Amino acid sequence: MALKMDPASVHEQRQGMATAIVEGLEYIGPCPPQLSEAWIDVPLSNGQTNRTKVVWPKSSGDQPLHCPLVVYFHGGGLSVGNPDMVLAPARGFATVLSCVVACPALNQLPEHQFPGPVRMGWDTCAWLSDAKNLNDGVLGDAGTRVDLSRGFVVGGLSSGAAAAAVIGTIPGAAAVGVEEFAGLAPLQSPITGIFSGIPFLVTEDMLPAQYHDIFKSRGETAETQAAAAAMRLELEPYLGVHSPWFSPINLDLSNPRITQGHPPKVFIYGGQLDQFRDDSVVYAKWLSQLGGVEVRASVLDGGDHSSAWVSLTWPVCHSRMIKETTLDGMAWLLNLEWDKSREDLPI
Repeated sequence: MALKMDPASVHEQRQGMATAIVEGLEYIGPCPPQLSEAWIDVPLSNGQTNRTKVVWPKSSGDQPLHCPLVVYFHGGGLSVGNPDMVLAPARGFATVLSCVVACPALNQLPEHQFPGPVRMGWDTCAWLSDAKNLNDGVLGDAGTRVDLSRGFVVGGLSSGAAAAAVIGTIPGAAAVGVEEFAGLAPLQSPITGIFSGIPFLVTEDMLPAQYHDIFKSRGETAETQAAAAAMRLELEPYLGVHSPWFSPINLDLSNPRITQGHPPKVFIYGGQLDQFRDDSVVYAKWLSQLGGVEVRASVLDGGDHSSAWVSLTWPVCHSRMIKETTLDGMAWLLNLEWDKSREDLPI
């Protein structure tokens, strides 16, 4: 019989996060004049839809503005939060890097069992991988067009970062018959990069032996020990931690074809004081076994699990350091440069 998360606890967490997001939206303010944004409903393979926020730069001339696409997932343990949680960085990408940014929902637990939320993320990426769905839809009269030849990056934070990491492995794994990925809608354009910020990708139960010596962050301090114990009790039982839907590290690399088609670039960062710090280290180590994949990985000094550019009002979420880290990673994935001397970074 499937385990069930405590509905009262989930409701309380969702209410708390919803309040924090509303306060965050007040802090970051209305849509800047150089951008447009709108909600769309992305159709999914199960007949449901994914409520997704789309942000894009306005064209300043008579010719259409051709932009890469970034799909950016929010965090929240696959159960809490909404796309407005990452509206601040979405506006930043659109402003500084001239991207169209789609921020899907990723919070179906416990109403839909795992891997439901991550599969919803894949279905959304598959739909967005056909540029005409945005260009003939919400962007139809906007003067801005998605041009996937300029880049198609999938990224996110925390559980959203984990979903992005998994999505990057699905095309190759599905092509060689990995059972868990059978029957999925195919991508219409290949993903060119993965952005994975403070990801949750590893548990002690599924960690391969070769990574034991570098996986220490769950137990380094009393605080991380307590957080890890709570997670083992409250979240991990509801995740298929041995499934490739949970982490790419669960894939069997003895078949080299299993990772063919993996995006050629991956950017990863963790926080020095975060219980998930070594998830990013292990993920980077795992990626180093893949031929043709370039990885940039770092651990932020003094960073913890709040070290992420999000819409919430916490000062660390709007520091210049976290914004530069985020913009550097996304610009590298898109083969772009940006002016680091500018003082007016988006809020």
